[in-house]
Amino acid sequence: MKRILSLFVVSVSLLSGACTVTETKSSASMTSPSPDSPLATQVDPQGQYKLLLDLAVMELKQKRYQQAEPMLQKLRKLSRSDIQVYRMLAQAYEGQQKQHLALLAWQQISQFEDHTIDDESEYARLALIEDQYQIAEHIYQQWLDSENVNHRLSALNNLGFSCLLQKDFPRARQYFQQALKIDPLNSKALNNLILVDALTGR
Repeated sequence: MKRILSLFVVSVSLLSGACTVTETKSSASMTSPSPDSPLATQVDPQGQYKLLLDLAVMELKQKRYQQAEPMLQKLRKLSRSDIQVYRMLAQAYEGQQKQHLALLAWQQISQFEDHTIDDESEYARLALIEDQYQIAEHIYQQWLDSENVNHRLSALNNLGFSCLLQKDFPRARQYFQQALKIDPLNSKALNNLILVDALTGR
């Protein structure tokens, strides 16, 4: 009798345990989302823009300019007022040896109200590479009106260098000498003047 009672108790325990497991599974299935319920994976437009921008930055850092270009074009369509996108696009173009397109990008950048002197410097630098001397010299001439002495010195040195590239040695010498009047120890102007003298046989 004890043996039968003992077996009965074990059976009841096993049954109650099975019931517990069944109930747990049932409750778990009730709390899990159905396949038709929407998942929280949608990103708002601002989040999408930032994500795409971060990806483009990563591509540029890895020097994968060709991969970065379509991302930046999409970003430009989404927001034509983001100067950062145009700067990155100019970098992507130049990295692919598309200097003429990079120059156009810098031209667009120069029309932004919040563009900086560094932007102007990059625009002028690329203009010199593309033999667009008038563009570069127009920028440097504007710098001559700056209250910042370093900007004026940079303008004179760059104007002289532009003349040097065009083999206009007298005008190049004149600009370098003007720079030395402002700063007699300016190493760039001194070296450039030595170069002019060497090229002209002085």
